[in-house]
Amino acid sequence: MEPEIVAKIIATLKAEGIDLVVTLPEEPTAPLTEAIRRDSHFTSVTVANENNGISLCAGASLGGRRCIFVTGIAGLLVSTWSLSQMGILYGIPVLIMASYRGDVSDRSGISGAQLFMFQQLAEPMLDTLRIPYRVIRKKADLEREIRDSHGACRDYGTPLVLLLTGEVLW
Repeated sequence: MEPEIVAKIIATLKAEGIDLVVTLPEEPTAPLTEAIRRDSHFTSVTVANENNGISLCAGASLGGRRCIFVTGIAGLLVSTWSLSQMGILYGIPVLIMASYRGDVSDRSGISGAQLFMFQQLAEPMLDTLRIPYRVIRKKADLEREIRDSHGACRDYGTPLVLLLTGEVLW
């Protein structure tokens, strides 16, 4: 993730009043999570499990805090049980930003079969859970997509996922 992308994401999160960032570190978003940890505006919490990240954000959201969970696509797939609870049962707004490994522009070096699995499962899984998502491929769309998705997440009362790929991630 390029420094200009990291700076744009951080500036947009600040403009949206997001000050709690929950992360499960992974390679593609490491520059972002490191920059957030160093920025005194944010409270950064690193979790060891994806479900803990979703649950922490859900509790913070219920308490009125504006937060985001930053993870990878594998973490998003692992967290399906928590996501189903937050969205379908409780209607809790949780904004999630995930690296979209497996999209056609992926240059991560992960084996093709695993990448294909991510691509085949991610969007259908979100559709099945009735969780809105946006795939963000272009730098020019990043700020607007974060802003619009954060507002929609809160208005809809549901988790909303931003899948980062293309020139935004690679």
